[in-house]
Amino acid sequence: MDILSGFMINDEVKGILFSMLMGLIAGCGIAGGYVLANKGKKYSKNFVITVLLLPVIMTIIIPFIATDLKKTLSLAGVFALVRFRSIPGDSKDILYTFFAAAAGLVIGLGSYFVGFVMVIVVSVLFVFISKNWKVENKQILKITIPEDMNYKDVFDDLFQKYLVKWGVKNVKTSNMGTLFTISYWVQPKNDCDTKAFIDELRTRNGNLNIILENPDDQLVPVL
Repeated sequence: MDILSGFMINDEVKGILFSMLMGLIAGCGIAGGYVLANKGKKYSKNFVITVLLLPVIMTIIIPFIATDLKKTLSLAGVFALVRFRSIPGDSKDILYTFFAAAAGLVIGLGSYFVGFVMVIVVSVLFVFISKNWKVENKQILKITIPEDMNYKDVFDDLFQKYLVKWGVKNVKTSNMGTLFTISYWVQPKNDCDTKAFIDELRTRNGNLNIILENPDDQLVPVL
């Protein structure tokens, strides 16, 4: 009889189911705002699924731990086990993950009005800032050179031809000290021909490794 009572739909269960529905609606709004803000850009579909379902999961968990300190500490331990891996993307996605979790937390506690106001305000701000805040197109350029090459000013003429700004980020040795890898912060010109730029660098560094990459890494939770 006690087992069957766990399957009964009482007022508490109805409240949790309603919160799940509200969490799903909030998750759809959060995911929709993220997709809209990144329209025309590359983004992870798995991350969109994460922020869509995270509020739903939070609305299920919160009612069971809200009044129990031990359960709350246990949940903190579970979150401590969550790893973060880096994949190409935007580093502010970690903030968006926290936003989705916070929305689920507020809705799970029954503050539906506050939760949906937060979802609307933050999503609108996120879309507005993403669309209107123009940032410099900075990239990281890594050039490998032989140890006998003096890297100071050796590429400046090519940088002036293809870049707006540049600066040395770090220098490290590799291959038992026989090679140097120089990392630069660079901002390419709008009409920069990346292939031609790399080809000219290759002729200068003896056809060793050259890497041009975006600096941002996207963090997404992995259990």
